[in-house]
Amino acid sequence: MIIFSGCGFLVGVIGFGSFLVTEVVSERMTQNSDYYQQTPQMIFVAGAIAAVLTIGLNKLLSLKKKRVVIDKETGEEFELGGNHSFFFIPVKWWSYLFFILGVVFMLMKEHSLNSPSPEPSQKAGMEHI
Repeated sequence: MIIFSGCGFLVGVIGFGSFLVTEVVSERMTQNSDYYQQTPQMIFVAGAIAAVLTIGLNKLLSLKKKRVVIDKETGEEFELGGNHSFFFIPVKWWSYLFFILGVVFMLMKEHSLNSPSPEPSQKAGMEHI
């Protein structure tokens, strides 16, 4: 279940779209269908693109004025609108999260590509455990 308020669902669209478009474009440009999977920096690029697009989304959403209403009984003022979040995280923080996730996933992928794979004899021995 996806939890969002306002236009927060656009954060998910931007994140998914950025990673998908980065993969497709990088593989088409290099004519290598495994380029995205073999190049950890492309994950960072996708995260950075998502971060920049999310900054733009936040700026766009903040242009809309909030409505202030007053409760007749208590005289208390309330602001309506302007509450945009995705998984309970406001849209303005998602740009930082996309950037951080891009760096973390890049480092994890780099580590997994550089770590030595087990020898075939070690793999066979693991089956009995």
